[in-house]
Amino acid sequence: MSNPNPQNLPVTQKVANIRQLLDRSKRQLEMALPRHLTADRLLRVAMTSIQRTPKLLDCTPQSLLACVMTCAQLGLEPDQFLGQAYLIPFGKECTLIPGYRGYIALARRSGEVQSVSAQVVYSRDNFILQYGIDEKLEHVPYEPTEDELEKKDPRGKFRGAYVIFKYKDGSYSFDYMNKAEIDRIKKRSKAATDGPWVTDYDEMAKKTVIKRHSKLAPLSVEFQRAVALEDRAMSGESQMDLLTDDDTGVIEGETVAESQEELVKKFDASIPADIDQEKFKEFVDRTAAGNKCTVDELKAKTAQDGKMPDLLKVYNAWFKQMKRKEAQSKKNADAGETSDEYAPGECPNSKGMTPFKSVCDKCSERTGCPAWEKV
Repeated sequence: MSNPNPQNLPVTQKVANIRQLLDRSKRQLEMALPRHLTADRLLRVAMTSIQRTPKLLDCTPQSLLACVMTCAQLGLEPDQFLGQAYLIPFGKECTLIPGYRGYIALARRSGEVQSVSAQVVYSRDNFILQYGIDEKLEHVPYEPTEDELEKKDPRGKFRGAYVIFKYKDGSYSFDYMNKAEIDRIKKRSKAATDGPWVTDYDEMAKKTVIKRHSKLAPLSVEFQRAVALEDRAMSGESQMDLLTDDDTGVIEGETVAESQEELVKKFDASIPADIDQEKFKEFVDRTAAGNKCTVDELKAKTAQDGKMPDLLKVYNAWFKQMKRKEAQSKKNADAGETSDEYAPGECPNSKGMTPFKSVCDKCSERTGCPAWEKV
């Protein structure tokens, strides 16, 4: 019997599948995250956002995972209330749209910008804008009375939005966009009638002016990447080639979260053909025991971390020691002497391997060694 169409699965099963996918990718997320954000928090915020927007459950798992991974790289939380980033479904593909607070956070991390202030101007505000040799921007928001606060637009109609960049050298720059300019940008967006342009118009207006002014500011690669991601989303083009990154393991839309079975197969396939298979198996068994994990867990972790070359170096050293000991044992046997035996326990200094007693006899740390404590 064939598997049912994923789109026809119950909502609870879709949520469980996505949660499992993200949990399996936790280690990659931890590697990408900046210090101020943890993988547990990012996953919790992402799952909350996904469950708040049911259409995201029908997006491809690859696009969902790629968007969350990119949030990790940018250090932004995909929460509509925080306004740093939004996960928006476009058909069956999840897209990442940075919010204005996300742009501010990225600008501050650039190393050149001290602060970013974006504000919305309404018709009843006292607003003065002057360009030229003596540039000027003054804004005193209108303060509504208690009765006016109950009205829909107590400060009047939306007029425009501006941004001020203050730099660490004490200088500053600013930009202003009126409603007509902002609405022209909105109309070009594929999400003009859905998503944050509808639910958070003021925030989108602030972000629009930040984006335009950022072209003149010395901002980071991460900031420019966020801009490129949004431009793709707003034009209706796929973001997948910008979301993918070799450092994260997301390649051409494929999930980074390989199963343990797949990783074990990858490990086995990477074993050199000319190696002594029996000896290598013995070495892997001992190494797994020393690390207090199963053989499959050791293989999966080694393959996932790309540590096979390092493991082979340790094995080669161990193999040479074993061959020397075998040769010495044979020599002793031919001479009628007792062959060397293994120590009674695992050496704490050799990744759980059990050395020969003759090796321990020469060790300066044998006294008090846990490998010999029961002898």
